Amino acid sequence: MTYTAPQSSPALLRLPVWAGLFALALATGPAVLAAQARVNQSASFRKEPGGTVLATLNAGATVTAGKVQGDWTAVTIDGWVYTPSTGASARDGFEVAITAPNGENLRVGPDGTILGRLVNGALLDKVGTQGRWTHVRRSGWMSSKALAGAPQARSTTKPTAPAARDTAPAPAESTADRVAATRTTPLTLTPDGDTLATLATGTTAQIIGRNGEWVQVQLQGWVREADLSEPANAAIPGVTVAQVRANPAKYVGQLLEWKVQFISIQTADELRPEIPSGSKYLLTRGPLPEPGFVYVVVTAQQLPTFQAASPLQEFTVRGRLRAAQTRYLPTPVLDLVQVVDSTGGTP
Repeated sequence: MTYTAPQSSPALLRLPVWAGLFALALATGPAVLAAQARVNQSASFRKEPGGTVLATLNAGATVTAGKVQGDWTAVTIDGWVYTPSTGASARDGFEVAITAPNGENLRVGPDGTILGRLVNGALLDKVGTQGRWTHVRRSGWMSSKALAGAPQARSTTKPTAPAARDTAPAPAESTADRVAATRTTPLTLTPDGDTLATLATGTTAQIIGRNGEWVQVQLQGWVREADLSEPANAAIPGVTVAQVRANPAKYVGQLLEWKVQFISIQTADELRPEIPSGSKYLLTRGPLPEPGFVYVVVTAQQLPTFQAASPLQEFTVRGRLRAAQTRYLPTPVLDLVQVVDSTGGTP
């Protein structure tokens, strides 16, 4: 593997990260020495205090914390993202943008522990590359209560107003508007409407609206991706392998719907670096009626479906295109999202 030296930008356009943070500190309040801080709960990483959400960081992730402004702490995140989920950017001096429609994981290292998830459109500094991974960095803000070990000094400067960039602005966090369920209660689509979920006693949420005796709440949580499906119209049907090879930048990261014929379950090795080593994938023929092959990467939760499959059974699947081809073979790689349909194979 090779390592690319950090890219630089013209001095008049952008200062180094440390110089920019120092200048910001002089302009807005007393400087605070940077320190390592640990995220103690899942929390938003924002462009500015109370502003645009750029990522959600997992509990346990480590950030570099700087000055404190009101209830917010300036932090810098540093990690690695899967290169096919990114694109080049020239906006505001950043070099990388997340292009995957559902965002992309930020990891400690290439294919390493997940620190959090960056949203689609998030802009980042590029530090370097290693194989199919890109080293990125970004400075922003987090709620101080979500950090352990961050500086405690506070500035009297009021938080900067949010700017409309990267993604739609999210509501500012306010301790006064946070509530907890005192008993098991339904979460409904509208007042007295259909039930969406059931909140357990103690579940906390943010109040974002009121209507008579009802309050509208926003809450964060996690579900397994394998338990989710995307709207049918989000998948692109009828894409051929020839189209993918002719314009990989257009299709990598997109949700495709392909019909494939199951052949066998395989384990990834160094001959297929596009698939994490040791991961399970399906060797399939397709997309039908094409005569070629497709590698379909599956999770441990998805694997039993294919362990029980008959030889040559056909499946209509929706998956996100990981790569237009592998390093050594012209075989596309698809990350399975959902099995739409299946037909019987050889007895």
